Amino acid sequence: MSTSTPAVTFSGLGSGIDTASIVSQLMRLERAPIDRINTQKAELKQKQGVVQEVNGLLTKLRDAAAAMYKVGALQDKTATSGDAGVATASVSSSAASGSYNVVVTALAKAHTMATGANPPLTPGQSLDITTGATTASVAIEAGDTLQTFADRINGTDEIGVSASVINDKLVLISRESGSAGAITLGGTAAAGLGLATTQPGQDAAATINGLAVTSAGNSISGAINGVTLNLAKEGSTTITVGADNAASVTEAQKFVDAYNAVMKNVKLATSYDAATQTAGTLQGDQTMSGLASAMRNIAGSAVTSLGGGSYDSLAQIGITSSRDGTLTLDKNAFSAALTADPDAVADVFGADDGVTGGGPADGIARQLQGFADTYSTDILSSRLTGFTTSLTRMDDKIKSLESLMDIREQTLKAQFAAMEKAVSAFRSQGADLSGLLAGLG
Repeated sequence: MSTSTPAVTFSGLGSGIDTASIVSQLMRLERAPIDRINTQKAELKQKQGVVQEVNGLLTKLRDAAAAMYKVGALQDKTATSGDAGVATASVSSSAASGSYNVVVTALAKAHTMATGANPPLTPGQSLDITTGATTASVAIEAGDTLQTFADRINGTDEIGVSASVINDKLVLISRESGSAGAITLGGTAAAGLGLATTQPGQDAAATINGLAVTSAGNSISGAINGVTLNLAKEGSTTITVGADNAASVTEAQKFVDAYNAVMKNVKLATSYDAATQTAGTLQGDQTMSGLASAMRNIAGSAVTSLGGGSYDSLAQIGITSSRDGTLTLDKNAFSAALTADPDAVADVFGADDGVTGGGPADGIARQLQGFADTYSTDILSSRLTGFTTSLTRMDDKIKSLESLMDIREQTLKAQFAAMEKAVSAFRSQGADLSGLLAGLG
């Protein structure tokens, strides 16, 4: 059996020179172009990351701006009840503000029927149960108890009742409250079971500002546009519907925060800190400077189509610009403007001049939405594509140079190995010659 071992190179054995160290130092010099490209690549990746971040924030601003003038924006409503124990209300943005006197005279009830205690169950008989226009037949089987029979009723598809056993009595409760959910029984088992009504079905009834309304359930929708009344007990209360300024303030704050996030990131990327002598990744970048400048101009402008109205700028409704270009929302001033003229506030954000493309006659949020969308999809996306192309070229160049470096290193090693061999041969010849000369003496 034979074994092989890897070749071992002893640097400088012939010449006494550390040729491996020399090759290593020479290769460091040879690799200088690769090191420069890697440095450029790292810088480019850093710029790419900053632009990607700003682009993402610009997309968020676009969406936040669009939310300020979508259908129903700044039109949230809220409803309060003088006595929530009697009735409460849920509202949509279409609800008309106002006060409504609600008197609940009856709550909806589900028709309920029950047998006497331990009624007879005769196998082979069946109970026909009708609610509304639906009838289902349930058979009594040998060995049934009240509970197994109740379970079979509940397991019957599309049956309009729920069955249970209470105090040894079979109880049927209509799944639909109100008079429309009345239960009608038939079949051969009906007479023997002796089911009788314990609670008739009843519609909910109330008056709203004196007008009578009814409902099969304890929720009444449609009587007041955009309002659903939820009845809890008989009695009277006052339901007050008004603007939900708190919800609108929350949306406005999201818009301001999204705007400020873009401005802060652009400033950080393009600024120079004299104290630390540190420059931002994109200092002097005209694309980013132009982005911030355009946003400031839009946010600080007046909507030209609203001249003569209650409001025509963000500053007039409580959103002011700071020296650093960011916006500040005065919640109290914004709420006051909404209360005074909600339509005018909505126009400041979303007025539409009807012309394709944003312009000074459009609302501020509409202008910012269009600008952010265009800047993101056209300018920044194009720049990011350029970064990717440049990085690919750099990777290709590095790969090509690495191949050359491999060849260069092998060449240097071969040259020094040849030198070592030659020096070793010269020394051997010298030793032989010295031996011959000594012999002649």
